[in-house]
Amino acid sequence: MHALSSSGAGPSGPRRSGRLDDSQETSGPWLTLAGWTVGLHVPEARVQELLRRSLAGFIVDAPPAGARVSRLEVRSPEVPRAEPATRALPRPSRAEDGALVLEGEDYSARIEAGGARGAVVGAGRFPVEVVLRVMLAAELARRGGLLVHGVALAHDGVAALFTGHSGAGKSTLGGLWMGAGESLLSDELVAIWPEAPGLWRASGTPWNVGFPREARLGAVGTLSWDSSSRWERQGGGETGRMLVHNVLLPEASPAGRAAMMASAGRLLSEVESARLVFSRDASAVTVVRAALGASRHG
Repeated sequence: MHALSSSGAGPSGPRRSGRLDDSQETSGPWLTLAGWTVGLHVPEARVQELLRRSLAGFIVDAPPAGARVSRLEVRSPEVPRAEPATRALPRPSRAEDGALVLEGEDYSARIEAGGARGAVVGAGRFPVEVVLRVMLAAELARRGGLLVHGVALAHDGVAALFTGHSGAGKSTLGGLWMGAGESLLSDELVAIWPEAPGLWRASGTPWNVGFPREARLGAVGTLSWDSSSRWERQGGGETGRMLVHNVLLPEASPAGRAAMMASAGRLLSEVESARLVFSRDASAVTVVRAALGASRHG
């Protein structure tokens, strides 16, 4: 499993920490991800433009009616730190007041316990996007959902989510699927959550190749290569072992891991578990299309 962190963070939160004033204008943009809306307060025009480009497609003019809304304030550091040559994901930890705190190589952040407010101190768009992922993962966890590193394919309103180790073929499969004119949700991070007993939803996210689309989650599984493509039923235990290594945790603590395991267990008891064995050709699309069509009518 992926903790959204690497070097430990202390409970003090980011430098120049503080809460976003409710009376302060949200300079933009507003984003809607998996039924969750967040308003960014980004005073620096250059960073705001970079974010608008990288998050394009998920930007909305205003929060949808009835949506759960959070805000994230972006602040420039008093003493800029050099951007590192390589980066590691931060490990959020809980402060005494329940807030999540993060400390990256050249940024720091604090997210209030309920997830309604966050502040990040850093330069450029990278720190903002890291904190957005943490906030989204935490929002999904509150619903009993997960933020998963994988590829999600949709056909006729039904989606299949596949996870796997690096090189398993997630991006290749996503490219084959789009090349056949089908609907890709995401090939990097996929948001999933229970909507009702036995009913899960999947949504794309803006990272790497992703689109603001949702579908009913009909299957979750793993990937492997072969010279011919086929869909195989797979035990939930085998799927679960790969799945838990590809969940992005909003909180790398025993409580956070326990909540993740509970959500994964519910998912695997309510959604079909499968393995897609596929080759780099159109047969992969044919196999997935048929399986999702059967799920839709099953």
